[in-house]
Amino acid sequence: MLNVIKRLWSLGVAGNPVRLRRQIALCNQVVLFGIAATIPYQLFYFFYDFALYLGVFVANLVFIAVYVVVLLLNHRGRYSVARNVLLGNACSQVFVVSFFISAGAGVHLFYFTLASILVFLFQSLHVLKYIAIMATLGTLYIIVHFLFSQSFVAEPVPSPWVDIMYAGSVLGALTLLGVFLYLFRKQIDQAEDELTLNNQYLETLSNTDPLTGLANRRVLDDTLAQEWARLVRQPGAMSVIMCDVDHFKLFNDRYGHDSGDHCLQQIATALKGVLSRPSDLLARYGGEEFALVLPGTDEAGGRYLGEKLREAVERLNIPHAKSHTAACVTVSVGVSGLDHVSPDVSQHGVDRLLKCADQALYQAKANGRNQVVFLPYPSAYTRAGQ
Repeated sequence: MLNVIKRLWSLGVAGNPVRLRRQIALCNQVVLFGIAATIPYQLFYFFYDFALYLGVFVANLVFIAVYVVVLLLNHRGRYSVARNVLLGNACSQVFVVSFFISAGAGVHLFYFTLASILVFLFQSLHVLKYIAIMATLGTLYIIVHFLFSQSFVAEPVPSPWVDIMYAGSVLGALTLLGVFLYLFRKQIDQAEDELTLNNQYLETLSNTDPLTGLANRRVLDDTLAQEWARLVRQPGAMSVIMCDVDHFKLFNDRYGHDSGDHCLQQIATALKGVLSRPSDLLARYGGEEFALVLPGTDEAGGRYLGEKLREAVERLNIPHAKSHTAACVTVSVGVSGLDHVSPDVSQHGVDRLLKCADQALYQAKANGRNQVVFLPYPSAYTRAGQ
């Protein structure tokens, strides 16, 4: 039964934008609740005095049939028509039923439920149209309430049944409104969850190198700035490492760019495998260059980790027939670091630290590649705040 309701609930929903899907689902929900709310009244008419209430009973069958038509219209993708038919049918049903059995049964209370969910049935509802529809619902309520009394209707419901029916109408209107609001709340929560996930995904995309899955240059710059600010507040050690794939252009020329991309992915994985601390950052600096930020790592630690990175790439044993350095792909590594930052040192010092690591990398390449070179951060900068 629940599966049937879910299928009816979802007629016409698939393949539409999120906002329209919610509105189509709401339209289907109103249809199902409209049918469900009608059934108790139909049972009363049938068992209490079918001959007396034949007119309203048949009228409700017609309204139920129109509700089913609304489901079919949504299923065929004619949402605007379905929505308009739904509103017209629901308003007419409340009016006609009240005309037969009187306002004392409280059926016209469902106008409040319709008014409460009206704005959610439209994708874009102009304020004047909204006011006009709300005024129409209010007018219908007033007409029913003051004109359709017990003494002026064709098939009045006798006491105490009319009081019971009024209580049932109040309960039904409040229940439907409560259910709709609960569903809206769930939809809002779902939309917020989807928005949060999308924002997280977009943030991940903006911070991640698409080829290697490593952090990109933006994250590297932010991390360097944060760690430098931390060093100014709480003096300590930090090292920066720059790695460059040796003769990578020749590798691409020999094996093709697809193989070059795969090579960079392998190297990224190998470099990442060397790191063991969550605070260490590995980023793709650009092209075939990688950069590492190592908070709390002194000169000895920087040299040691630089050698481990070099060995990890060499152990991959990726063939490189055009290399002038080795028979396999290798990397040159430049390391720089410092053990202390003066509190008055400039924020530009972080750029000098990165530049110093880059100069160490340049020396490693100039000295024959596939090696590690360390250049300490100039002590004059840390003392003078330059």
